[in-house]
Amino acid sequence: MKKTFLTIIILLAAAPVFAQTNHPDAEYNLIRRSYKTNSDGSMDIRFRKELVLLRNRAITAYADKGETFITYNPDFETLTINESYTIRPDGTRVNTPENAFVLQLPSECVNCGRLNNIREMAIVHTALEYNCTIVLDYTLHRNATFLAERFNLNQDCPVKSYEIRYADGHTQVLNNLPQTVNDPYMPAKKGFDIEFQLGEKPVYTAQTTLPAAVTLLNSLRKDNAKDYVAAIRDWVVDYVTLNPVDPARVNYAMAAPATVFADNCGTVIDKTGLLAALLNQAGFRATIVDNSISVFGDKPLEVEVTIEGNKYRLTATHKTPLLTETEKADAAAVAAAPVYVDRHLDWAPDTIVDNYVRISLPNEHSNLNIDPAKLNPSRTSDVQAGAVSEFYHYTLDLPKGAKLIGGDINIEYNRTVGSISIIVKQKGRRLLVTRSLRLRKAVVTRTEYADFRQLMIDWNSHRQLYFSL
Repeated sequence: MKKTFLTIIILLAAAPVFAQTNHPDAEYNLIRRSYKTNSDGSMDIRFRKELVLLRNRAITAYADKGETFITYNPDFETLTINESYTIRPDGTRVNTPENAFVLQLPSECVNCGRLNNIREMAIVHTALEYNCTIVLDYTLHRNATFLAERFNLNQDCPVKSYEIRYADGHTQVLNNLPQTVNDPYMPAKKGFDIEFQLGEKPVYTAQTTLPAAVTLLNSLRKDNAKDYVAAIRDWVVDYVTLNPVDPARVNYAMAAPATVFADNCGTVIDKTGLLAALLNQAGFRATIVDNSISVFGDKPLEVEVTIEGNKYRLTATHKTPLLTETEKADAAAVAAAPVYVDRHLDWAPDTIVDNYVRISLPNEHSNLNIDPAKLNPSRTSDVQAGAVSEFYHYTLDLPKGAKLIGGDINIEYNRTVGSISIIVKQKGRRLLVTRSLRLRKAVVTRTEYADFRQLMIDWNSHRQLYFSL
């Protein structure tokens, strides 16, 4: 029997800044996760939530408040519902009726036959009303010796107390956690992402041959070795369906590449094994790289392949340029470097109406991707921006009689968060355009937000210029 142990990969407790709301739709009094290992090598994961519904939207609009979905694999997992009831505002308790527990096939497993044994328990919570409390407590018993967990402590409503009871006996408790918000520019939620693994992670070995794929590999063959590897990788990304089922539901097993190839579907682990096997069958030397916690979709296993003496790492889920580690470092340095563009533009206008045309400035590569339309007039949280320095200079020869509508443009100012300069001048039959932006802050604080928002509004203006002829 393997010795079971706990490895905590990331476990921080620094408090980030989140947008707050004065009127949450619901609130968790308690969320508790408990982990236990047993003498036979199996493990128990127990989960409890006590959720108070405060507003009508929590009852009618959000299915995740009125329902709970638990996915498990009966082949080696047993689900036990310890408690499920609703406490009404007057204190009376209404047990969840038997017909509110519905066992079904998870939607993500419908089109992948070998995953049809996985089940989803849908629990429909009843007796819901304002200020009622949903209580659910269940245990998942796993006849398995490995588990990798990741979760974020913040929910879409506030949490009064979040407890994590680890298998090694220690407990972590965080209180009064704010709710998350749907914001593309929110800084990273440092300290509230939990990742850990329980037990010994499987070791994945690449298969060396896959005869069934010979015809496919011949159709993908390229003269250039790197292009050939990229074509094989792209086929796996594009044509083998990535099944989003938690790898824990298949006990982190890697299906045989021939099976994945025939089924055209698989988990991130399955697709990685298939990619390595295809590359080996094509004549390359490919191995599966053991990353830290590599069972999650955004931190997938990697395949290392040798091409003409150089080693490259690629994944079965993303199409990225094939770069050595040195080339990746160089590319990162280029991306962070100041942007300087000096170009002469051709006169290629779009006709608006007779004698009125529009010129659109080029969409150049930029290290800044902020859409001012997504920046609300006021904000209670910081903004993930990024320190950038960009300069663009354009010249344009105008036809006789063309005149810039509105005249010359001159926007220049300097703030703590950054500086901007947009100058557009017509000198006879020549147009001169200068655009420069410098952001000094990777994270913009709430006190700097107004200046930052105006900076972004101005920077995205005057990208289209109008002329009369």
